[in-house]
Amino acid sequence: MRGAGTITGDLVLAGGGHAQVAVLKSLAMKPVAGLRTTLVCRDINTPYSGMLPGFVEGVWSAQDIHIDLARLAQMAGARFIHESITGIDADQQLVRLENRPPLPFDVLSINIGGEPDLDAIDGAAEHCIPVKPIGRFRDRLEALTATGHPGRIAVIGGGAAGCELALALSRRWLNATGARPQIDIFTRSTRLVPEMPARAARLVFDALAAAEISVHCGQSVTWVMANELYLEDGRRREFDVSFLVTAVAPPAWLAKTGLTLDERGFIAVQPTLRSASHPHIFASGDIASMIDDPRPKAGVYAVRAGPVLATNIRRHLHDRRLRRWAPQKRALAILGTADGHAIGIRGNHASASRGWWWMKKWIDRRWMAKYTKLKMPLPPQPAIFAGLKDLSPQHEDPAFEAMRCLGCGAKTGHETLAAAMREAVAAAVAHGAEPRLMPPDGLVEDSAILPIPEGGELVQSIDSLSEIVSDPFQFGRIAAIHAMSDIYAANAVPVWAMANVTMGMARLDLQQYQLTQLMAGALLALSEAGVQLVGGHTGESHDLGLGFAVTGWREGPPTIPAPDEDIALMLTKPLGTGVIMAAHMQLAARGDWVAAATASMIQGNGTAARRLADQNPVMTDVTGFGLARHALNLAERCGRAGVEIDGSALPCLEGAITLLDKGYRSTLHGQNRAAVRLAAEAPAGPASDILFDPQTSGGLLVALPAADADTIVEQLHGDGVPAAIVGRLDDKAPGLRVRT
Repeated sequence: MRGAGTITGDLVLAGGGHAQVAVLKSLAMKPVAGLRTTLVCRDINTPYSGMLPGFVEGVWSAQDIHIDLARLAQMAGARFIHESITGIDADQQLVRLENRPPLPFDVLSINIGGEPDLDAIDGAAEHCIPVKPIGRFRDRLEALTATGHPGRIAVIGGGAAGCELALALSRRWLNATGARPQIDIFTRSTRLVPEMPARAARLVFDALAAAEISVHCGQSVTWVMANELYLEDGRRREFDVSFLVTAVAPPAWLAKTGLTLDERGFIAVQPTLRSASHPHIFASGDIASMIDDPRPKAGVYAVRAGPVLATNIRRHLHDRRLRRWAPQKRALAILGTADGHAIGIRGNHASASRGWWWMKKWIDRRWMAKYTKLKMPLPPQPAIFAGLKDLSPQHEDPAFEAMRCLGCGAKTGHETLAAAMREAVAAAVAHGAEPRLMPPDGLVEDSAILPIPEGGELVQSIDSLSEIVSDPFQFGRIAAIHAMSDIYAANAVPVWAMANVTMGMARLDLQQYQLTQLMAGALLALSEAGVQLVGGHTGESHDLGLGFAVTGWREGPPTIPAPDEDIALMLTKPLGTGVIMAAHMQLAARGDWVAAATASMIQGNGTAARRLADQNPVMTDVTGFGLARHALNLAERCGRAGVEIDGSALPCLEGAITLLDKGYRSTLHGQNRAAVRLAAEAPAGPASDILFDPQTSGGLLVALPAADADTIVEQLHGDGVPAAIVGRLDDKAPGLRVRT
């Protein structure tokens, strides 16, 4: 009998454009049983292009104009892969990614936007700031204004976007410096905003003139140098900074996808947004071009395509007739003029007023609210049986939590396993893994015969994780790195590993691809540490899980410090993965916080362990019990009664203290606090609560002679390890004391 959670179809969303977020919201509101959805995007936060001029002007903050894709994907139950797309094979149904194996799909929706056509003007790539992609434009604008406000600006492009940008830049400079810059707009068209009626062009020209912006119509820019540009008639104009706001171009790799494209190289789609050549592929936004009824490359059309795209993906899955999308021929456009007014255009009508600016802000904020003000209702909390209340534990029991945290908190078929491991090995080697460290027989054997080194000691450890991140490649890396940390903490070098994989129930080919991604990430992490995977076991359940038994070797036990020696405690990685990932499950953590936590978890402890090898110190790795309990365990191994922690010195991941302050906690937090003996009452507040936060793939906690600690920290910083002195061993009183 097939379980309710069995995956029977795979939807991949390539890019996080305006139409794609509507698909995610639709899936969050009404999930499709059996469908696994994966969002792939190079950006965690996707900008809403309609609010960009207001951001440049200073009306909106960066947070106001961006949608957090990690939160939206979490709400939709979708995997989120933070990676750049390098190609698509439409026939083989694969999405090619920059730093990992290809991603297969049953249904693909492409909404990645276009790219600036930097090749259209010689020198533009080197000397212009393109407006797209918006994320990179924002960074370059912030860097530009951080070092001053150049007085001469050239804007290449006289369409609506170019004119709005010029007006917004003028206002930004005026607000910052008290004076407007010299701005020149250059356009090959004989008039401004040629896509709009003549009255709109006159109103735009009047707004530009009021802002002292010069307009050069019928003036094609042919060549751009460091501080000057050349026009088609040979004249030269000087500038300090130049912005490119011209038509977008498709990415070069689109020509090799096998998809039918239009004459400009964009994906040709039917009125249903389905590819003209591949019925299992949809496209929308700038990257798409409707065959029978083309529209300008404007965000308003992608926004309005979203609901139709979401509906047609559902209809395609259920083999139902698709709906046609009929974009309005007289769509309302509102152009901000950066003076508290805006120009409203619909059909041949155009007018300027404060009312239009109020309406634009209202429309933009209302649309953004649909994708930023996200709430996920908690599942019902398990109840204690009325007759068993006297048996309830005194401390918090995670069995009765409404939502259980992951991380520290039936056998796969032979052919599926063998094929997945072959592909995982090939992918890992292609990305730099050492071939000699690859498993000799995949995970076919549950045991392995290993040679015993002459002298020294063997060290063994076993650890496993639930699916703490939705990206299977990164999850594989984290699980392997997490398992090896115990070996490093024992002053040993990991040599061999055996895997224990629990696969979610899915269609066989989907399960195989999932295992390929998972093990490719794990093999790459193991190889980077010089560890060979020598065997393993696979099983099947409702949830994905991965663990490793790791064997290492050391010359002998660590050196126990002398009873009277002043011992400092050093931590090699920041704290906070527990609370950040717990809050992420409840849509409370920002996407960039989750990305930073993931980046910390995929950093192994091998570099720090090698630097510390000559010291041979007593160490532990900070994982599920939290820093406080692990520190007390370390003190006991060193023969000391207590620990003093400097709360102000604790390194924390961005967002961790904020989330603790708002009341978010990982499932194990309460148990970790209950398991710690406090020498004195810990100061209240999130700075102390971080001591009890369970960590996944945490850092090493090291007992070092205080006289050597600062030097070793400096050396580790040179190795790229964010180590910090966080406290000391203490015999004044048993237990843990926190100093602030």
